[in-house]
Amino acid sequence: MKLYLVIVCIGLFLVINSAKSQPTGTVQFYGGYSLPMGDLKGNFGDTFGTWTGNGNPDTNTYFMKTGISYGIYVKFPVKRKSPVQITGGVGFNVFSNSQVYNDPSGAGDISLTQSHLAVVLGAEYNFAKKKSKLNPFIGAEAMVNVIGGKLTIIYTNETKDFTMNSTIRLGLQVGGGLDIVVHNNIGFVLGAKYAFANLIGKSYQEDFGTKYNLGDAAHDLNGASYPSKSIQYLHLYGGLSFYFGR
Repeated sequence: MKLYLVIVCIGLFLVINSAKSQPTGTVQFYGGYSLPMGDLKGNFGDTFGTWTGNGNPDTNTYFMKTGISYGIYVKFPVKRKSPVQITGGVGFNVFSNSQVYNDPSGAGDISLTQSHLAVVLGAEYNFAKKKSKLNPFIGAEAMVNVIGGKLTIIYTNETKDFTMNSTIRLGLQVGGGLDIVVHNNIGFVLGAKYAFANLIGKSYQEDFGTKYNLGDAAHDLNGASYPSKSIQYLHLYGGLSFYFGR
């Protein structure tokens, strides 16, 4: 009986101490909600005739209302036991808005989406103590964003589809979170990031046919001047962490 207890104690000791050692790499799979901010956020007009203009105060926005996101992050310390980690990953955000109109100005079912494929690379600082299973962190990452979109308008007698020409913008995201270790190789992560998606590369081109452009640079159109647009969003996420090299 005493031998059995000794073996159990030794086993627990090894598990606990291996769980407390710092991994040489972490892979995180995440999903969450993205809240559009800045000029990404906007509301359609109250009537069909004003849904994107003609008095709508949100005319110079992208009319996005909600968003979902998912992706993968990879982290590894710059050196063994360093609190500074190199981070990188690929994420996908889809923002959308929709509304059904049936009023004297017209009738239609409108669905608008904007998609962001983000490739990020940056650094993170981990505040975890040696024996802690709760690992808070903050970080910042450069972003390469491939942005596209689609607009569908369903009229009573026809459907029209419009597609955004894909374009690339450079940006920055900052954030923080908490990594919770639940096992030697598995944990949970909760966090938030705020993204500035189009800091570099803004441009404007007129739309043509069923194709339209992001058009985020300042421009004049039909005698009116429009300022540049800032695409921002708050990303709230949760996911699983897998630790390697403990």
